[in-house]
Amino acid sequence: MADAEMDAWEKARADGIDVDQLDYLLSLSPEERLRRHDQALELVRELRLAGINHYGFDPRIGPPTDSE
Repeated sequence: MADAEMDAWEKARADGIDVDQLDYLLSLSPEERLRRHDQALELVRELRLAGINHYGFDPRIGPPTDSE
């Protein structure tokens, strides 16, 4: 890495950014990154459905009102 890149990397570390995680993610191929994204998206969908099943409504929208 060039000096400017190293300075930016060190500044990021000092600011609390997990550059090791960034470095790992950048080491993945585009296909691997898409696979990880799809896995995370599926988890979010499953958690959202679990919330709806638990609360009986979509917490993002709020409970149904009497007029519904």
